[in-house]
Amino acid sequence: MITQVLAQRAESRRSDREERVRIAEQRASEDQRKIDQLRSCYAQLNAHDRYYRDAMLAYAYALKSGSADAEAAEVNSARRAQRDTRAEAQLVASDAVLELESRVNAHLTTAYRDLMEVADEPDPSARQVRLNQVIELLDSIIPQQGHVRALMRLDVRATQELPDWYNPEIGLTTHHQTSHR
Repeated sequence: MITQVLAQRAESRRSDREERVRIAEQRASEDQRKIDQLRSCYAQLNAHDRYYRDAMLAYAYALKSGSADAEAAEVNSARRAQRDTRAEAQLVASDAVLELESRVNAHLTTAYRDLMEVADEPDPSARQVRLNQVIELLDSIIPQQGHVRALMRLDVRATQELPDWYNPEIGLTTHHQTSHR
């Protein structure tokens, strides 16, 4: 009888251990699935933010030289792709990434609005001045995008800590200046 009770207890402990292992494996698998989903989302968001910025920059330079029809279509395509990717990111990205990427998006939105206004500018010298301002704004986005990527890498566990150069406040001054024009 004692042997039977001890055997049942041992079996119960083994069964409990196996259940804990199974639950831990399920959690690890679910965590990995979430990380993979986040990694995919972040890769798309990073690529589309860059694509949108680069398309606007190409359009600005094309406007400076006088011929910009193909670039205008490319900007619209890039804008749609970036908007769709942002919509997904708003559902899965961390608050920190969304906050910093929103700054990038605010600059992109301002640059787009300014670029569309510049395209209709009849005065060639005013057009050149405004195009230079848009190009400067688009160039200022590059460091911000690097900071967003650093946070993304941390979120998907590609790194254990933020780089020494990381500064979450980058671009606030520029953001406030452009949003109050």
